[in-house]
Amino acid sequence: MPQAPIRILIAEDDESLRQLLVRYLTSLGHDVDAVPDGTTAVSALGGTRYDVIVTDVIMPGHNGLEVLRAAKEFDRLTEVIVLTGAPDLSTAVKALREGDAYDYIVKPFPNVEILRATVERAAERRVLRQQVDRLQRELQRQATTDSLTGSLNRRAFFELGEREFARAARHHEPLALAMVDVDRFKNIEEQFGPASGDAIVTRLAQVIKEQMRTEDLVGRYWADKFVCLMPATAPDDALRVAERIRGVLAGSDLEIGDARIPVRISAGVAARQDADRSLDTLVRRAERALRRSKDQGGNRVAREQ
Repeated sequence: MPQAPIRILIAEDDESLRQLLVRYLTSLGHDVDAVPDGTTAVSALGGTRYDVIVTDVIMPGHNGLEVLRAAKEFDRLTEVIVLTGAPDLSTAVKALREGDAYDYIVKPFPNVEILRATVERAAERRVLRQQVDRLQRELQRQATTDSLTGSLNRRAFFELGEREFARAARHHEPLALAMVDVDRFKNIEEQFGPASGDAIVTRLAQVIKEQMRTEDLVGRYWADKFVCLMPATAPDDALRVAERIRGVLAGSDLEIGDARIPVRISAGVAARQDADRSLDTLVRRAERALRRSKDQGGNRVAREQ
């Protein structure tokens, strides 16, 4: 038996059977709600998250298949067990094939142990599917995220950025991009060690994210270089954002052990033009503006010319 109680919803219009199911499953330590028809069952789904739903096929209001579909819309990992009479198994089989039901049980039950075993196996499958779902989300996050900074990695940035670029071009909306790079990064690493490089990059990513909006994209472009894509942003506004990032970092040194490391950055800003055909064009122009910032001594922000 699963360690934690199972949250169960029973939808059955036969009152005596419904009460029997409630008494039996409750006696096993599970949390059980019961309703007399499909319409009430669908309404109950909006207020409570159930692990397992046991539903009759033929009921007043919504039938069992409709309850199944509604349950999967609320939570696709909810397991559904269908109750059906022996003469008509076609609907139960359809629930398995098309609706992702866990199993069906033919009424009348040969014994309640079949019900117990089916409900508990269904709950175990829900737990397993939740674990797989979490693992898949974590693998997806790892595939798109830079492990050091939590920013988008380069591949993910360009994948999402190209979509945003296409949307802005389609609707003729402004789109700006800033490329940010740490000044004298290699010299700092040589002087203070490789750990200082990781600390600086992490701090830079943190400051950038603090200045960005939810809809902005931040990616680690290369080593200590980041790209920031800002939808619906005019060039002057993007310039001010980049200047704020520069000012925050210039305003306080990074402390690592007994060392105080001055962190200065340079940035280049570019805006989408109607002649642009891809995000890469925008990135290249921002990169040229960044090089001009470096050539002028660093610790400054430049806009494309």
